[in-house]
Amino acid sequence: MTDAVPGDRPRPQYGEYATPEEQAARIRHPLPVPPPVARSEAAPATAAVARAALSPGRILDRATAVALLVYGLLSFVNAIPAILEPASLLTALGLDADDFDVTSVGGWGIAAAVVLVVGWIVTAWLTWLAHRRGWILFWVPLAGGVVFNAISGALVTFALLSDPAIFDAVLRQAGG
Repeated sequence: MTDAVPGDRPRPQYGEYATPEEQAARIRHPLPVPPPVARSEAAPATAAVARAALSPGRILDRATAVALLVYGLLSFVNAIPAILEPASLLTALGLDADDFDVTSVGGWGIAAAVVLVVGWIVTAWLTWLAHRRGWILFWVPLAGGVVFNAISGALVTFALLSDPAIFDAVLRQAGG
């Protein structure tokens, strides 16, 4: 008998290369099988996740995310009448709304309002998904607010500046 095993490894002694199953088969004793652990869906995956869920930083993060979502909801509810009625937007630009015959921004205003509503819903859904995965939440409403307000603002700006009289008045006011 040789003391070498194919592959130039030394011959194992006392089962040092054997798996627990092979060892149990050799000594003819079954391996103890741990009982299956019942785990509910609502239970956190680990103790670390449970501790993180209760930390003051996590509570502050959740509160900030909820506050930003509420602010976004109130903001778009207040913005929709202003988007659909251009007189208030022209006044905000420092122009006299009576000088122009614009009564609505048409389909662009409706599209901007829809973008705000759908954007808030998508942002709330993404915030909920981030919460379920244990991620940091506050940035989701911030990013959603920036993205969807920028898109909505671009639509309304395009609608207003497509009128040559308003475009000329804005250029005169800017000194151009």
